[in-house]
Amino acid sequence: MIIGVLILVIPFLQGATTNSTLSIGLLIIIEGFLGHLFVNNLKNTKTGNIIWMIVLLVVPYFLFLFAKKTAYRDQLENL
Repeated sequence: MIIGVLILVIPFLQGATTNSTLSIGLLIIIEGFLGHLFVNNLKNTKTGNIIWMIVLLVVPYFLFLFAKKTAYRDQLENL
């Protein structure tokens, strides 16, 4: 999560904030938060850990897919 915050703060301080840096920083923060939840919710049961692993694989995929479609929306409309 700290890396995501740095990705957001450094361009802001330099005055070069773009939509791509904002979305990348936000996604890294969300993934760090999900990883934090996963590590803190480890249980002795295998099914609970498997469910958390599946969530950590599926949720970031859809986040990146949404971010990619949003970032390249203008180029896709021109095709």
